[in-house]
Amino acid sequence: MGAVTERLRNRKTTHVVEDMRPVDADQQGQANESDEAIQESKETTKDATIGVQKAEAVALVWGKKAVYMTYAWIWVCYFMLSLHEYIGSNVLYYAYSSFDLAPQVTTAGILASIVGGVLKLPIGKVLSLWGRAEALMVFVGVYVLGMILLAACNGPNTYAAGYVFYWVGFDAIYLILEIFIADTAGLRNRAFAFAFSTTPYICTAFTGSLAAESFIKTSGWRWAYGAFCIIQPFVFAPLIIIFKYYEAKARRQGIFAHQPSGRTVPQSIIHYLHEFDIIGALLLMAAFILFLLPFSMASYGRTEYHDATFIAQVVVGFCLFFVFAAWEKWLARTHFIPYSLLFDRTVLGACLLAAFLYFSFYLWDSYFYYFVMVVYNLSVKDTGYVTATYTIGSCFWSPIFGIWIRTVKEFKYSCLFFAVPLMLLGSGLMIHFRGDGGGGELGYVIMCQIFIAFAGGMLVIGEQMAGMCAADRDHIPIVLCIISLFTSIGGAIGYAVSAAIYANTFPHALRSALPASAKDDWDAIYLGGYTTQMTYAPGTEIRDAINYAWGYQQKYGAIASTCVLVLTIPAVLMWRHYRVDRLQNKGVTL
Repeated sequence: MGAVTERLRNRKTTHVVEDMRPVDADQQGQANESDEAIQESKETTKDATIGVQKAEAVALVWGKKAVYMTYAWIWVCYFMLSLHEYIGSNVLYYAYSSFDLAPQVTTAGILASIVGGVLKLPIGKVLSLWGRAEALMVFVGVYVLGMILLAACNGPNTYAAGYVFYWVGFDAIYLILEIFIADTAGLRNRAFAFAFSTTPYICTAFTGSLAAESFIKTSGWRWAYGAFCIIQPFVFAPLIIIFKYYEAKARRQGIFAHQPSGRTVPQSIIHYLHEFDIIGALLLMAAFILFLLPFSMASYGRTEYHDATFIAQVVVGFCLFFVFAAWEKWLARTHFIPYSLLFDRTVLGACLLAAFLYFSFYLWDSYFYYFVMVVYNLSVKDTGYVTATYTIGSCFWSPIFGIWIRTVKEFKYSCLFFAVPLMLLGSGLMIHFRGDGGGGELGYVIMCQIFIAFAGGMLVIGEQMAGMCAADRDHIPIVLCIISLFTSIGGAIGYAVSAAIYANTFPHALRSALPASAKDDWDAIYLGGYTTQMTYAPGTEIRDAINYAWGYQQKYGAIASTCVLVLTIPAVLMWRHYRVDRLQNKGVTL
C-alpha cells in the first residue's frame, strides 16, 4: 500500500513553498500526453499484476450504465455492512452476558484489531495476485464464519474466535470495496466516491439500534447473526458476478488472457508462503499482541503493572519487533511491508496521519459512551444518539469535501489549513467541557464532537487521496492496505493507552471524591461499571463523586489526545502538492 511513478517523483517538492507553484508548460504537456495514452489504450498493462489486469480488463469492456449500476450495488453492500455493524454492536452484550467476566471477552477486542490490522497487507497481496472478486469471495466466507460462531457461541472461547473472524472479514470486505471504487473511479471523482460510500452510516446509526431491539424482542439475539449469515452472501454475490462476467467478456475479446504459472501444487504453496511472508506476518502480530494486550488487561484488573506476567509480555513483545526487523532485513525473500513505497514522503505522511488520528481518537472515545451515559444520566437510546455524532457528522461532511476536491483539484492545503486546526480546536475544547465532573453543558460536548467529525471526515479522505496520488496504478491496493494497517496500529495503541489512563485516573479520583461513609465501597462502584454507578440518584454525594471521576478520566484522555494531534501537522506537511486532474485508470470509469 511498489514504485512511485516517475512523473510524480520528478515534481519539485524540496520545500513546502515550492508545492504551491503551478506545474510548468512542459510538464503539463507531458502529463496530458500520458493521460491521452491511458485513455486510448485498449489493452491491459502487460507487466501489471493479475489483479490489476483483471480490473483493467473489466473497465475496458463495460459501459457507463454498468458503472452506475455497479456503484449503486456497492452502496447497497456498504449499507448492509453498516446495518449489521450497528445491529451487532447492540446485541453483542447479550452474546456474552453469561460469561462477561471471562478474560477472553476483553482479549477478543484487542486481537480483532491487531490481527485484522496486520492482515491488511496480505489482503492487499491477494487482491493483486489473485483478483478483486476472488478476494471478496474468500473474505465473505471468513465474515460469515465469524457470524456463525457468534450465533452459536455458548462460552468465551467460541465467542472470542467468532468475534475475531467477524471483524477480520468485515474489515477485509470494507477494504476490498474501497479497492473496487479506486479501480472504477477517476482520480478527480475518487474522493467523492469514497466519501459517498460512507453515507449509509448516516441512516444505519439510527435504524441499526431499532433493528437490534426488534431482533431481541422477537426471534432473539442469535438470529441477529443467523439471519445475516443467509442474507449477506446474497448481498455480495451480484458484485462478484458483475466483475467475473465482464472479466469473461474481456477474455472472449482477447483483451485479457491469464498465463498459467507452470508451478506444481507444492511449488505454488512454497511460492505463496514467501509472497505473503507468513512468518513476518506472524512475528508482527505476536509483537503487537504481547506488547499491547497487557495494558488492556490491567485496566480490567486481570493483571497489574508490577506483575511478572505483565512485565514479561511487554518485554517479549518489544523484543519481537527487533526479531521482525531482522527477519525482514536478512531472511525474508519478499518483504512483508513494501519499504520502497513506504519511504516515499507522501505515503509515509499519509500513514503517520492515519496512525496519529486513530491513536488520538481512541484516547477519548474508548470510554466516551459510559461518560456520557453516567454524567448526563442518559438512556441507552439517547446515549447512542450522542455517540453517533462523530459517525453522522463525518459521513455528512466527507461528500461535501469530495465535491470540493473535484472543484479545486487539490486536497493538501484544505487539510492543512482547515481540517487540522478544526480537529485541534475540537480536541482542545474537550479538555474544558469534559473536565472534572463534566463541567460543560451536553450541547458543548456535542459541539466538540461536530468539530472533530468534520475534521476527521476530511483528513481520512485526504490521507487516502495522498497515498493513491503517490502510487502508480499497480500499487494502489497496497497503498490503501498500508494506510489501513497504520490505522489499526494507531487505534490499538490508542485503546491500550486509554485503558492505562482509565486504570490510573478513575479509581484514584473516585476514592478521593467519595464521602467518608462510602469510601470503602469504591472498589464495588469501580468494578461494577456504569450499571452499578447509575443506581445512585443524580445529585447525591456518591453520584457526584462518580461524575467527578468520569470527568477527571476524560480530561486526561482529552489532554493526551490533543498532544498527539499536534503530530498531524508535520504528517500533512510531508505530502506533495498533487493535483487530481490526471488520468490513472484505463477504460470506462466514474
